[in-house]
Amino acid sequence: MASIKLGIVGLGLGQWMVETVKKIEGAQVVAAAENMPARLDSMGGAEAYEKENDLRLYQEADQMMDDESLDAIALAVMPKHRRALIESAGNRGLPMLIEKPWAGNVQIGRELVELCHSFDAPCQIEFPLRCMPAMVRLRELMTGNLGKGWMANANLMMGWCPPPESKHWDAENHNGLLNECYVHLFDTLAFLLGRPKSAFSFGGSFRGSPMPDAAAAVIEFESGASASLTCGGIGAASVDGGHLLEIWTENGLARVSGRQWLPDTLEWALREAKEPTVERFHAPERFTLMEYNMRAFFNTVRRGDPVAATPEDGLIATAMAMAIQESIITGNRVSVDC
Repeated sequence: MASIKLGIVGLGLGQWMVETVKKIEGAQVVAAAENMPARLDSMGGAEAYEKENDLRLYQEADQMMDDESLDAIALAVMPKHRRALIESAGNRGLPMLIEKPWAGNVQIGRELVELCHSFDAPCQIEFPLRCMPAMVRLRELMTGNLGKGWMANANLMMGWCPPPESKHWDAENHNGLLNECYVHLFDTLAFLLGRPKSAFSFGGSFRGSPMPDAAAAVIEFESGASASLTCGGIGAASVDGGHLLEIWTENGLARVSGRQWLPDTLEWALREAKEPTVERFHAPERFTLMEYNMRAFFNTVRRGDPVAATPEDGLIATAMAMAIQESIITGNRVSVDC
């Protein structure tokens, strides 16, 4: 089996991708593009990073795409830098793995979806939670014995919150912590319950942030299902935020738990069962949490499998984030406009 040659643009989160690919057979990072010298200096310098990771570094992504015989590319850059890179990769026919959040707002998100559809190259969004074995197994059960979801409780709370001057609050870029980090949770709910319809939320800027840094929300789905959730940056770094997900279905219930972003246990039961079934799964490490997501992407590149998360999925998660944020600010129920 020939090894897939991957190029990475951006070595912020892209560093994690480099480490993750080392764990995956049949793939290698052969090159990376990084135009911030200070970041490379913090990593020991360009020459040391190339030698340590057996790759070539470029300042410009276009030069990397021209000079290297890539099979695929990962765009680990901020949302405001995506459009030109998607065009460059798409014009070269390169399959793309694109970092979340999909966009800073819904309108730009729609434009990027249309842009991706204009190329004959697959685009996968980096939503690792939906690819982890516990979540894949839960969805499998929900298409079988457990039946469709009716109600859910979900939580993803971190102790980290960026300072007020951070780029994470830039309305033209990440557009707030809820969109930057917690689209993972919003995508997971959409993955299991379908297309969202509306959100009603409470929350605030508890840590002095310029936008809401935590939310308690109820999401209504077109299927008739509903979900309550808590998320944000008001937790404690040394303590987990609790169960990731509990869901009640037509024929029973399920609970997924683990350490924050890393679900490893699925407990489920049909309504009349006397004992629950407990299934345990391997969860990746925190800094290689993209493992299963990247495995799925490489299967798309190698075998033509459908992408695990589409640009439309990215748009839905951003639309949920924007609706939750708007509901907190206005006090109104807000349609999820995607």
